Amino acid sequence: MAYIDKAFFTGYTTTVIDDAEFTVLANRASDIIDILTMQRIGGDAGFALLLVATQEAIKKATAAEVETLYLQGGIEALTGGNDIVSGSIGKFSYASKGSGQTVNGMPVSPLISGYLLMTGLMHRRIEVVCDAPYT
Repeated sequence: MAYIDKAFFTGYTTTVIDDAEFTVLANRASDIIDILTMQRIGGDAGFALLLVATQEAIKKATAAEVETLYLQGGIEALTGGNDIVSGSIGKFSYASKGSGQTVNGMPVSPLISGYLLMTGLMHRRIEVVCDAPYT
């Protein structure tokens, strides 16, 4: 389930995406957010329990990712197939510096970390839950 709807996206940016493509990109962008936050949001049920400021940050991060995916090729960007890293023909060679962070070959918006960093959703510490008291 996507963390944003088309109305939120339209209010976030001037980029125009048709409804069918938006739905696919919003779902994948939400998956990318879940991967980067190590599933800490907890889907719709967990999202509803978060602070309003955290919900807003997640929505903005998702919208930024939808826009990045769209600008990097739309649905084709989901396969990671439009990234040419290097190539050569005779004496001519080309090497790309890359477009930044990716998740399984899909481009990631650099705005995501800016939106989510202060929410605590992207920390890498290990949390241990124990039912029994320590003895």
